[in-house]
Amino acid sequence: MARATQPLPWLAVLAALGVALCGGAAVDDPFAVPEGLLIGAGVSAIQTEGAWDEDGKGESAVDHLLHSGKLAAFGLNDSHPHDVAADSYHRYKEDVQAAASLGLKLYRFSISWSRVLPDAVTRNEKGVQYYHDLIDEILKHGMTPLVTLYHFDHPWILEEEFKGWQSEKMVNYFKDFARLAFTEYASKAKLWITVNEPNNWCTYFPNLFLLAGMYTAADMDQYACMRHLILGHAEAYHIFKDAGHEGQVGFSALLYTARPNSTRIEDVYAADAFNQVNTGVLLHPVVYGDYPEVVKELAGSLMQPFSEAEKERIRGTSDFLACNVYFGMVASYTTDGNSPASQIPLIGPFLSVMPFVNPAVVGTDFLHMNTMFSLVKPDAIRSAVLWAWSQYKLPLVISENGFGDIYGLGKKDRIRGVYHSAYLRSLVSTMKEFGIKVIGYCTWSLIDSFEWTAGYSRPFGLFHVDYEGGSLDRSPKDSSQFWIELAKTGSVPLWEEDLASSGARSAASATLLLLLALLAFCF
Repeated sequence: MARATQPLPWLAVLAALGVALCGGAAVDDPFAVPEGLLIGAGVSAIQTEGAWDEDGKGESAVDHLLHSGKLAAFGLNDSHPHDVAADSYHRYKEDVQAAASLGLKLYRFSISWSRVLPDAVTRNEKGVQYYHDLIDEILKHGMTPLVTLYHFDHPWILEEEFKGWQSEKMVNYFKDFARLAFTEYASKAKLWITVNEPNNWCTYFPNLFLLAGMYTAADMDQYACMRHLILGHAEAYHIFKDAGHEGQVGFSALLYTARPNSTRIEDVYAADAFNQVNTGVLLHPVVYGDYPEVVKELAGSLMQPFSEAEKERIRGTSDFLACNVYFGMVASYTTDGNSPASQIPLIGPFLSVMPFVNPAVVGTDFLHMNTMFSLVKPDAIRSAVLWAWSQYKLPLVISENGFGDIYGLGKKDRIRGVYHSAYLRSLVSTMKEFGIKVIGYCTWSLIDSFEWTAGYSRPFGLFHVDYEGGSLDRSPKDSSQFWIELAKTGSVPLWEEDLASSGARSAASATLLLLLALLAFCF
């Protein structure tokens, strides 16, 4: 990493003089971390733990899917890519220590359903104890646990018997899982996300199951899947509250928020329809008790309505909304109904009910989708929090946001620091400008991890994991200094592209301009 440039000593003297002349008045820092915002990083069980069949763990749906060896068309030629992963099951203390070394305050992880209830019924004591040990380690290092109940790894037997979340039978099994988790851990963990990215699970993963021969096209219904996840979430929420546990329970979605391509009313309508069909379909019910009207109009008979009893049961069942944010979209109105996005597994299934929407990823196109997790386009997080806050007025958690390295940077990842500087400064300034309450921000991910069909080729980690050499040792990347500086100062540092030749001049100029503005304000 390039050495940070420092203002010249005489500028520091002038700055001190300016403060003295102003009678000691301080200039508010627009990028100071707001009170109540916890900053941290996340991992998930299936992507980092490994130990896929150790100590009584059962086979999960994703275990079975990956072990099928039938995902080469999606780029996965290895049928056992996650069996060991980062070996966090055995090395969790190293992970927690790594997070603490950066001054992080929030540690997100998920509970493997198939580790604690291997057959969805029978309790596995060693699995239950593992998460006690992990939570205790997090607390010992002064961090707050953010626990995700479900991150895609339910027991395979539930797929085998009734296709998992495609069936409403899943809700009762999820209730049992939630009850066990809350009973065991809620006295120590106070922040919970019930389900990670239902809109991802119900669109992207069924296509993988189809490719692997585990589903037929008739088995795939994203609206039924999301409906069941909403019902399961609500039941978990009521279990938590009825038991008198202290803490907060939230629901999550993957937000790729679209803004209109222009001020034309057609484009405004297209953007609103896109956001409601992709995200409002999940968040609106847990806040208001039903789907958005525009979604009901567009999806029509494809969507089973909630009964009056269900509406009452799901309404108001989220203390906060968890938003996974990576990239932004623009949407325009079209009459040809032939958007390139219709071929994208995450987006295409929703476009079938809104053929008038033509979405595009800000900063790239659908022919270069591998770049969308590597774009430094901080308007994405501004758009996401503005949309979620304006729609629901609930506290928000940014549960995932991160830079996927497609360039092979390894530990020389200054650009990751630039990315997080831009996104966090955008988040903080948006919070202050609009009075938005965000209680947590978790970068994805704490350590390099298994990234589904990208395997290990697009690492997001703040810490490098030695997969190439096989040691799995963790080591900090150059961008780690960003987090250390943030923790030390309480303000989001400005990291820009490395312009070493002009860095000193820029720092001096910036300090002089600030000083002149300060003196002008005083006099």
